[in-house]
Amino acid sequence: FLRPRTGAKRFHSGRRKLCVRRKLCVAMPVRLRLQRFGRLHKPFYHIVAADVKAPRDGRFLEKLGTYDPIPDRSGNKHLRVDVKRVEHWLMYGAEPSEPVAKLLARAHVLPPPPRRGLNVPEGERGGEGRGK
Repeated sequence: FLRPRTGAKRFHSGRRKLCVRRKLCVAMPVRLRLQRFGRLHKPFYHIVAADVKAPRDGRFLEKLGTYDPIPDRSGNKHLRVDVKRVEHWLMYGAEPSEPVAKLLARAHVLPPPPRRGLNVPEGERGGEGRGK
């Protein structure tokens, strides 16, 4: 015996809203992240918009592009991005993960992320006291 679903799924401001009986709405933040495909030692990734709580290779809202990290014979790694849809999700509050932010910076959609470890004072760096 299956009961019909009551409620509708709606999108608003970068958050996925699950509304039940139009009174109780739960907003779930959206994240742009990579989904791994391919086989062992030959990865291939899809760039997707997904709920934060969804598993890495599980349910997603929309596929936004692909990334092949294995270089071809000419040494190029292939990146395809639907720029209009990525800008749409960013405009409505979706946050990219760190690897996706680097890829979007490579595609000139986002500014490059700050590099790690460049703002650390000289005396606090970890690798300078070695070799003595």
